[in-house]
Amino acid sequence: MSAALPAKPGRWVAPALLVTPDGRYLMQHRDDIPRITLPDHWSCFGGAIDPGDADAEAAVRRELREELEFTAREARLFTEITVVLPFPEPRADRMSFFEVPITDADVAVMVLHEGQGMALFTPAALAAEAKVAPWDLCGVLMHARRQAMFGR
Repeated sequence: MSAALPAKPGRWVAPALLVTPDGRYLMQHRDDIPRITLPDHWSCFGGAIDPGDADAEAAVRRELREELEFTAREARLFTEITVVLPFPEPRADRMSFFEVPITDADVAVMVLHEGQGMALFTPAALAAEAKVAPWDLCGVLMHARRQAMFGR
């Protein structure tokens, strides 16, 4: 058995699983800026919990307002994971994924303020993308298969 990868504490982030009634997920096409993590990849909307946020739910709601001008009617904690990112100096990021139901009408009025685009994906279509944030894909696939995996 190998030793655990030593990692410094990283960021606490709140990604949104923006899901339509027919099981499509709204994803952000990240900017193609070399200084950001995973430039030019598909990822969930959301972001870091800021010091002024009461909790992770407040952060995901704030991020959706900032990034999409969208006020979530519901935001339910779905799962939390910790990902050790194997940078030259490994970093452990905590990720609190929130299920946020949306409709096509919601998407039609969203205003994109961050990223180079957005699109709705089925889980299979997202998994087929060459550039997708692996931890966000994990969250989407866990959510899409939640009934079979977790009975909910």
